[in-house]
Amino acid sequence: MSTQPHDDTTPDEPSQAADAVDKVSADKVTDDKAADKAPKERQPITTNRIVLWVIVAAIGLYFVVSGVYGILVK
Repeated sequence: MSTQPHDDTTPDEPSQAADAVDKVSADKVTDDKAADKAPKERQPITTNRIVLWVIVAAIGLYFVVSGVYGILVK
């Protein structure tokens, strides 16, 4: 919790500039929706993604194998 005084200089009603920005952003949203409906081409799987999955799979395999080994030895 802040002990500093808070100066609220925000106007009660939005300005004309804020209304213009809202109108432009609303138009942009409708344009984005139209672009989303167009079919997108799938990008090929990159080498970095394959390396990441191999590393994650190796860590997961290590956890499973060490857990099973710990259960069997106990």
